[in-house]
Amino acid sequence: MFTVGEFSRLAQVSKRLLRYYDEIGLLKPNHTDRFTGYRYYSAEQMSYLNRILALKDLGLSLDQIQRILRDNVSTEAIQGMLLLKKAEIEQQLQGELQRIRNIESRLQAIRNTEANKPLNVVLKQMPAQAVLSVRTIIESFEAGLDIFNQIVTALPEKNIYGLRFCICHSDGIVERDIDLEMGYLIEAKSHAPVPITDELQLNFHELPAVPAMATFVVKGSLENIHAGYTEIGTWTEANNYRFAGIPREITLQAPQAADGSDLITEIQFPVEPITHT
Repeated sequence: MFTVGEFSRLAQVSKRLLRYYDEIGLLKPNHTDRFTGYRYYSAEQMSYLNRILALKDLGLSLDQIQRILRDNVSTEAIQGMLLLKKAEIEQQLQGELQRIRNIESRLQAIRNTEANKPLNVVLKQMPAQAVLSVRTIIESFEAGLDIFNQIVTALPEKNIYGLRFCICHSDGIVERDIDLEMGYLIEAKSHAPVPITDELQLNFHELPAVPAMATFVVKGSLENIHAGYTEIGTWTEANNYRFAGIPREITLQAPQAADGSDLITEIQFPVEPITHT
C-alpha cells in the first residue's frame, strides 16, 4: 500500500489531482485509516489510473470517462481509441511542421529581396519534349504524391525514362480538385500506354517547344517552391517580358531526406518579350 504522496510520485500526477478524483468518485483510495484519516492506494490501482489519464488525453470529459469505466470497456477498445488519437496528433504535428517550413521560406524570401540579391533566372529555348504522363483531377497534392509513387512502381524497367515532371493545369493555385499532369520525360519516338490503376494510365505525348523559357532552380522541400516563382516573376517584369503559358516543374534530384530538404526542382515558365508599338 502507498500513501498519497508515494502514489503521486509513482503515477507522476499531483496529489491535488488524486484528491479531486477521490472527491468525485473517479478513483477512490484502496484503504482509508479510520483513526488517522490517512488514505492509501494499491499497486493495482495504477493500471486503473492509467486508463483514466489515457481517456483524458483523448479529450474525453470526466463524465464520459466515468461512464466508460463503469461500462468496463475493454483494454483493446481503449488501445484502439488511443491509436486513432495518436494518428490524429501525428497528422496535426506534420501540418504544424509544414507551416513552420512555409514561414521560414517566406522569411528567407523577404531577406533575399531586402538584400537585393541578383536574380538567378536563366532564359532557355526548349525543344519539343516527349513525355509519358497521366493527367487527372486530384483532391490534394498529397494524393498526387501517392499517384506518383504508383507511377514509379508501374513503369517497366527501361533506360528511356528521364527526369520526372509535374504541370498544374488549374487556373492558379487551388487546394482541392487540382488538374495535375505528372510523369517522366523520355527519350523515345513512341510508347505504349502503361496502366497505373483501373482508372488511370500513362500515355505518350509531346510537350510543345517553347522559344523562351524563364527557369529557376530551387533547392529544398516543396515549401520553398514559391521562392522560385517569385524570382521568375521579378525577373520577368524587370526584363520587360510577360508570361506566355503554363509553368512546368522538373525534378532534377528526387528527395532522399525525410523532410525533403535535398530536393532540387527546376521551374520552367514560358515567357515572351513585350513589344511596344
